[in-house]
Order: sequence, then C-alpha cells, then structure tokens
Amino acid sequence: MHISEEELLLAVDGELEGARLEAVTLHLSHCWTCRTRKAKLEATIQEFVSDCYSKLDSRIPPADNAAALLRARLSDLSLQKDPAAIRPHRLAWAAAALVVVTASAFFALMPFRAEPALAPNAALTPGATRPMSREAVCAATERSGPPRISNAVAREVFERYAIRDPRPRSYEVDYLIPPSLGGSEDPRNLWPQPYTRGVWSAHIKDALEDRLHSMVCDGSLDLATAQRDLATDWIAAYKKYFQTDKPRLDHVAFVKDSPWE
Repeated sequence: MHISEEELLLAVDGELEGARLEAVTLHLSHCWTCRTRKAKLEATIQEFVSDCYSKLDSRIPPADNAAALLRARLSDLSLQKDPAAIRPHRLAWAAAALVVVTASAFFALMPFRAEPALAPNAALTPGATRPMSREAVCAATERSGPPRISNAVAREVFERYAIRDPRPRSYEVDYLIPPSLGGSEDPRNLWPQPYTRGVWSAHIKDALEDRLHSMVCDGSLDLATAQRDLATDWIAAYKKYFQTDKPRLDHVAFVKDSPWE
C-alpha cells in the first residue's frame, strides 16, 4: 500500500516520529511512486512560499480557522479510494492550507525562537578542514559512515544555533565539509541541518557529498574546490554539479548519514 496524502503532508512537515517515521522512510526508499508524490508536494509548498510569502503577513487568517479548514480538506482527501486519482489542484490546496497554518503559528510567536535554516550561518559555521591529500581522501572508506558526533558536541552545536530541546530524528548534526572530503570535527564545521523538512533537506546534501567525493577521486574536480564550494553555498553547489535548479527525485530519500537522536 502507498503512503496516504495526510501522512505525506506530515512527513514533509517533519511531524512523523518513532516507528511510523521509520516505516514511512523505509517505504519511500523503495517506492518511486510515493517519492515522486512527496517531491511534488514539497515543490508545491516551495512554489507557494516563494510566490506568496511576502503577502502572507497582512493576509494570514486566524490559525484556528486555517487548521479547521485543513482538517476538513484532509478528511475529504482521505475518502478518495485511489490516492493517485487526487487532482493536482486538490493537493495544492492542501499544501497551501498547511503553509498558512504554519505561518500563522510563526507570526503569533513573535519574537520567534531560532529555527534551522537550509544553509548554515556563516559566522557560526564557516567550515574547517584537516590536512588531507586527494590520495588519502580517496583511499579512505566511509562504509561505516562519518565519525559519530558526541552528544556533548551536538548539544553545543544546537546551543550555538539557539535551538533548545531539539526533536530527535528531526536534524542531522552535519559536517559542512564532510570527513570524506577532509572536513574536521571542529564545531565550526558543524551545524544542525533539517533532516526531512523542506525541499533542500539533509538527504539532498548527502547526495551532493557523495557526488563530489566521486568527482575528486576520478580526477574531474580539485579537492580544494569541492571544499570551498560546500563551505560557500552547498545548495548552489548542488545546482552546479547536478545541473538542475531543483533536487533530483532519486535524491529525496538518499541515505548516507543518520539523523541525530
């Protein structure tokens, strides 16, 4: 069975936890249909935010009303026997309602607490490397993943970004420049990256890191250039090296590093 529209919305918003999150993540890693539906939903929300965010401040309805409308619409969607039969405009309506609810809560809490950004704060995380040659980079293996970041260091990173009580499995305490490309464990090279929230999630950056490592080792990219591009703007680097303005569908559920728990 495919993932329901309601659960896909919850997954996009980072609201799934525990066993259900694991089940949905596993399903997405094997199901092209659901990965495509999730990517389209994320793209719909991104386009809505890009086009309308500047106008939301003066037009946001009460949060309670928007939440009620969203619940009613999701209930209507759940009556569809075949999720694939849901018309695109219905999906867009549900996504727009979700954004309105989120924005309402955001503005209602002003001044707001810090939330994770898609890119790190350059003042807090400028990136840091260790002396490592191309030969050493390519001779090393990451079969077991990058070095585990201790809880103490992870907490320090969250504190630096003013994120208190971080929700488990919602972030990847990520190396801006990964160890596989000579990145160090210095806190200046670490930041709390959203693991599943938004289009440019940690999954997408993991796919970029894998691509850059391959390019460095096949001689098509200089190691220093790969490090510099990641430290400067990893999203711009993704667009540059994959020659696309949006994440590729096969990277939406790319698994390389694990979320923080």
